[in-house]
Amino acid sequence: MSDTDIDSLEYPAARDYVVAYIAALKRTQKERGIAQEELAQWERRVRLADSRGEPILKRGAEERVGALREHTRRLLEEEAAMRRKADVLKEKLKALEVRSSLSVDADALLAELQILAGEPDPLRDALRDAEVNQDLEALKRKARE
Repeated sequence: MSDTDIDSLEYPAARDYVVAYIAALKRTQKERGIAQEELAQWERRVRLADSRGEPILKRGAEERVGALREHTRRLLEEEAAMRRKADVLKEKLKALEVRSSLSVDADALLAELQILAGEPDPLRDALRDAEVNQDLEALKRKARE
């Protein structure tokens, strides 16, 4: 099952899944923001070490900047992929909601129809058939005359 395969789920389960996925996206966004702040801080440290003439500190800070840039890049890519999947999930969830609202419970529908129309009355049907046959016989007699 892929991250966006929610078509086989019932609507409530699919909604819970989408909410959890969006929460994971928000956590990734927050983590990316923290990583960007940390990257900016270490870039300032590189400049500070350079301005003070501390080559050892500068080298260590530059190594940390490189690692943080890579980490931030990966988080940006992950966030972009998660946003695309979240958009797909939202659309699928809307479609699933519509589909689930259109499903019909045949037993419930039959029960409603019986309440509205009442139970079938065989005596009434037999009397109606007898009246129709009687009217038909009367028309036939009239036609023969």
